[in-house]
Amino acid sequence: MSVPAITLPWPPAATSPNGSQGKFRAKASAAAAYKRAAWAICLERKVRKIEASTVEATVIFCPPSKVNRYDLDNTLSRAKQGLDAIAEAIGVDDSKWRSITLERGERCKNGGVIVHIYEVANG
Repeated sequence: MSVPAITLPWPPAATSPNGSQGKFRAKASAAAAYKRAAWAICLERKVRKIEASTVEATVIFCPPSKVNRYDLDNTLSRAKQGLDAIAEAIGVDDSKWRSITLERGERCKNGGVIVHIYEVANG
């Protein structure tokens, strides 16, 4: 069983762990705003808590058309707060996500992060 796919916005550059994006407060503010946006999407999609205590996830990064290259692990770090919001919505802490598969998707106008959550049978 799985949760319907959740599409988050492309994560803001300010949440990147690499480089210098300015002051800590600006980074923290961008991270908090991204998490709020992801939470709002979960509410809009009516994402509910699930019964499984463990899940597997597939995360597909669809970059904006203006992005030529991107680093998967850095982009995953940039999307952390969005994934945290999903974890809260489904009631399974991301430390209990057994596996996370990262994929590169097709470019789209504004970019997006498509997250598929699959329940793993308890026991």
